[in-house]
Amino acid sequence: MTFVCRRIGTSTRLPPGTLVSYQVTVAPVVDFRQGFRSAVWAPLWEEFFCDWRQLWFNERIEPPSWVLGDEAIAAGAKGILFPSTIAAPGVNLVLYVDRFDADDVIEVFDPSGALPKNQDSWR
Repeated sequence: MTFVCRRIGTSTRLPPGTLVSYQVTVAPVVDFRQGFRSAVWAPLWEEFFCDWRQLWFNERIEPPSWVLGDEAIAAGAKGILFPSTIAAPGVNLVLYVDRFDADDVIEVFDPSGALPKNQDSWR
């Protein structure tokens, strides 16, 4: 639901779309759900929730969160799991799909087969 909260933003209406859940099997993933703790994380992680839009678009500074993403990838992580700043107690998962191998899987959760199977299904 964190996506819906972020997508709506300040608007009262959500544009048309299809919202689905996924079943994800990916490892390793950086687990940052507990947030910054100085005994566990390097100091830069304290800036994970920076206002990246302000930094990038207004100040032309590379946001610390982007640097942390690069560091996670360099360490072999395939994603970062972190708490939502919009819809607590929700969590978000950023995935670096270009790092996936055969053991990593993302599948749409559609147990009743309600979603279209191909373009003909939309007609």
